[in-house]
Amino acid sequence: MSENVNVVEGINLTETGVQCPGCGGTIGVRFDPVNNTLTCPFCGLSTKLAQPGEAPAVEELDFNSAMQRASVNWGKIKKLVECSNCGGQALYDAEQVTGACPFCGSTSVAPAAENTQIMAPAAIIPFAVPRDQAQQCWMNYLNRRHCVAKKAYDSKLENITALYLPFWTFDSYTITSYIDELHYHTGGGNIYSRYFKGVWGHNFDDLVIFASDRIRHPFISRVQKFEFEKALPYSPEYLAGIPAERYTVGLNDAWERAKKLMPRTIEKEIEKYEKKIHGGYPLIPKYAINHYNVKFRYLLAPIYLATYKYGKNTLRVAINGQTGEACGDVPTYLKKMILLFVLLGIVAILLYIGAMFLLRPLLVNGMLLP
Repeated sequence: MSENVNVVEGINLTETGVQCPGCGGTIGVRFDPVNNTLTCPFCGLSTKLAQPGEAPAVEELDFNSAMQRASVNWGKIKKLVECSNCGGQALYDAEQVTGACPFCGSTSVAPAAENTQIMAPAAIIPFAVPRDQAQQCWMNYLNRRHCVAKKAYDSKLENITALYLPFWTFDSYTITSYIDELHYHTGGGNIYSRYFKGVWGHNFDDLVIFASDRIRHPFISRVQKFEFEKALPYSPEYLAGIPAERYTVGLNDAWERAKKLMPRTIEKEIEKYEKKIHGGYPLIPKYAINHYNVKFRYLLAPIYLATYKYGKNTLRVAINGQTGEACGDVPTYLKKMILLFVLLGIVAILLYIGAMFLLRPLLVNGMLLP
């Protein structure tokens, strides 16, 4: 599908690096989510960055004028590397040593093509959960689960990787014209139908689409509920020392995916309304959705990816770097419980059959008749 923005298949490395405001150094300068500061390991200077509520509100761009409004300036030197194992591509500080892929842990990474431009994000949600709290976030998740294997509580997260992942958010005011078919049951068991025409309005706000098809991580979608009202205008300082995944789902493709998520929400609202007004059992066989005032944002949001050992298996975990919400592979004893119940059921059936077999002669002779 063609894009309506000046898009993105690489990165232009022509900008200046993230510098310490004190000594001008770039190596090791890192964003600290605990204090919301940019810290320098050489001169010790900590520079306070903007917090939600202190910075201007993040502007949402008009979808139809995206080609004229899109920015491609990331603001700092970045290098793009690609993993030969999983295909993931991540942006790093130029000075940062890249030893492993942040998505799968493979060390088979190499510089990727740098001859085209990638749209810069308009907003960023900074990390609010420090790395050393990731383990507690995981324990909190386990404590909310049921039937967790006892040894799972002894698990220690490994390979904890902080990275910013790309997301699109969409706003759209929808007007839906529809024909509603309502079914009514008569006293004789027959069904008759009535038809009603109507118009329904719904305002979608911050509908989220994950913007990467390269990452095949099963738990990112489970933890991508961010507090978007706390997003800040993009500033490269928040990426100091933290890799960022480039988006692979373009604006038009993301919008098509967003539109596929909308009908079910609209159908449920119309069905609830029609049932309340006209009764019966509603069915919406025909409808047309029109979109107005469509706006979008391309933003980066914080995620921790980690693994842990359970026996001989390596299991995966994802943690929301803003809220601390976690999700991952959890060993349970549920299968053992199901197997136990099945075995008990089989034993009970066998005992019943055996008892009937042993008691059958007595029943035939009438000795056990009431």
